[in-house]
Amino acid sequence: MLGSSALALETSPAITLGSQDFTLDTEDKEHEKERKEIENTLSNIETLWNAHNLDGVMANYSDDYVNNDGLDKKAVTTLTQDFWKTYPDAKSVSKTKQVRIEGHFATIESRDMAVGTTSKEMPGMSSKGELQSLSEGQLYLKKIGNTWKIVGDRIDYEKVKVAFGLAKQLNAVFTAPEQVKAGKQYSAKLEVSLPPGLFAVGSITSQPLRFPQPNPTDSPRPLEAPALERVMSANNENRNELLTATVILTNPMRTSVMGVSFLTRRMNVISEPVQAKDEVQVAESDSKLSRKHPAIEKKEEKKLEDKKLDEKKSDESKLEEKKPEEKKSDEKKLDDKATEDKKLDKKLDEKPTAAPSGESK
Repeated sequence: MLGSSALALETSPAITLGSQDFTLDTEDKEHEKERKEIENTLSNIETLWNAHNLDGVMANYSDDYVNNDGLDKKAVTTLTQDFWKTYPDAKSVSKTKQVRIEGHFATIESRDMAVGTTSKEMPGMSSKGELQSLSEGQLYLKKIGNTWKIVGDRIDYEKVKVAFGLAKQLNAVFTAPEQVKAGKQYSAKLEVSLPPGLFAVGSITSQPLRFPQPNPTDSPRPLEAPALERVMSANNENRNELLTATVILTNPMRTSVMGVSFLTRRMNVISEPVQAKDEVQVAESDSKLSRKHPAIEKKEEKKLEDKKLDEKKSDESKLEEKKPEEKKSDEKKLDDKATEDKKLDKKLDEKPTAAPSGESK
């Protein structure tokens, strides 16, 4: 049914739907008041973020906020503060792609970009790093009282580049899937176009997103070919992953570092689908076994009662057969006891009598 409906949508030149709630037109002409409130909220957050006003930014988050990486409000507060320390001049800009409003809830789909410069130079180079970041995702808002608060968000796509020295002009492309099933293998690829007279080593690492995030184990290898590819397995913890490709430029003698570039990609990890079909089949099988016709159930109960009655009669019969034998055994025991008593009396008559105290024999 669903397939035929989808086919009709694809082949029909003109479709008329009976409800305004179901349309391909994304323009929401309702909720103008709420839309204006949300636009003002988002604009205010961007202004506060670019001013590095931490308290002001976090005041727009609800206390029960959580994102798709499992981070709460406290974690995001710490991460934002650390980010500004690393890039003290960081600025961001967002472009809203769509706003959906359902009562007291709203979803904002946006494309976000950030730039900045590291506060410190790379050791061994007189160069600070330049940050470029691009992401797409959704922001979830809830109207609490008269204020819209951020209750959650998710990042669907994200790539980040931080380059030092000559690597700022390096043409490097890092590709990886945006989504992988938990435990499944995937491939990440780094492609580099080296300038003449430079040598490079590179590496690709992957780790689940955590807080705090540990430093990845890095094992650079010479980039003798224009591409470096690595096959890895997604984690089984259903945690999203952070993939990082590192490129280190050196002189031909490999005695001096000329530039370093870090290319980061997000990979969303989804859990394995539930085998609903198998579960349904097992349930149906169990159901079939448990359902029986009333007449069959009554017949089986009668057989069980007859069996119990037969077992009872058999036990009584065995008991009756056992009684005469027990009687003979008891009579024999009495005869034996009488014989023993007679023997004992005879011995007592033959035994000498003890002398009273003070008399001699």
